[in-house]
Amino acid sequence: MELTHPATMDKRVCLITGSSAGIGVGIALCMVKKAGCKRLALVARRKEKLEEVAKELKKAGAKDVLILAKDLSDHRACAQAVKETVSHFGSKWHISI
Repeated sequence: MELTHPATMDKRVCLITGSSAGIGVGIALCMVKKAGCKRLALVARRKEKLEEVAKELKKAGAKDVLILAKDLSDHRACAQAVKETVSHFGSKWHISI
């Protein structure tokens, strides 16, 4: 299954919440392996788990993985995650999951 043409995905950024375990990890891997996304921002509470996922994504072909340890039940943390993603990758990012 190809989600979009990989040539267009390598310039986009995927911000994925809940990406330290379960379906969040699955989505991140799918975005790298199947859709060709090379730049990701991973958001979850457990930094150590995010670091493990980032290593796995880089082995799968991701070029730049931003780790954001945040508790998104706090609306201020949500805003901060977006702010840090834009600061790291620039003002144009395209996919939030």
